[in-house]
Amino acid sequence: MRIIGGTYKSRKVHSTFEPNNCIKGNISGYRPTTDRARETLFNVLNNIIDFEETRCLDLFAGSGAVGFELISRGAAHCDFVENAHKQIANIQKTAGELGCQEKISIVNENVLGFLKRPVNDFYDIIFADPPYGYEFYNELMQSVMNFGFTIFILEHSGERAGMFSLNDFEVIEKKVGLTNFTILIKKD
Repeated sequence: MRIIGGTYKSRKVHSTFEPNNCIKGNISGYRPTTDRARETLFNVLNNIIDFEETRCLDLFAGSGAVGFELISRGAAHCDFVENAHKQIANIQKTAGELGCQEKISIVNENVLGFLKRPVNDFYDIIFADPPYGYEFYNELMQSVMNFGFTIFILEHSGERAGMFSLNDFEVIEKKVGLTNFTILIKKD
């Protein structure tokens, strides 16, 4: 897996992806956001936000591919929330090879636990990629809404598409193969 744009374009993102987890389109366990899906997502985001000096939060970070993509495109900092030790090691390895350790923080915690902690941080972009079949979407959304942010992106398998009808947000839905993105943009 490689970064698709920006300063680190074509550089490797380390991953512990097991293709055997993919069975007949039902994807369980860890599966990274594909290059094609990330390219589509960033084509949309490029028209919405200037990445320079943004603060980002990558929930269910996995390999950290989306967070590293944000840093590659100019984000000042990205917090990665991940509780799998193999994935944390991959994020650390990628950051070391890219030389961007000072631009990242890794939180080794369950995402819902992290979101329930009182925080005063503001994030320009929050990205969440829970496992497909995730059962706590409502709790995840309620918790994210307690954070200050400009853009929230939820990657999901489609069973949750269209579940958001929030008056304070512009909602964009994008589908790439089995991957769906719901993008919430705070209205001015």
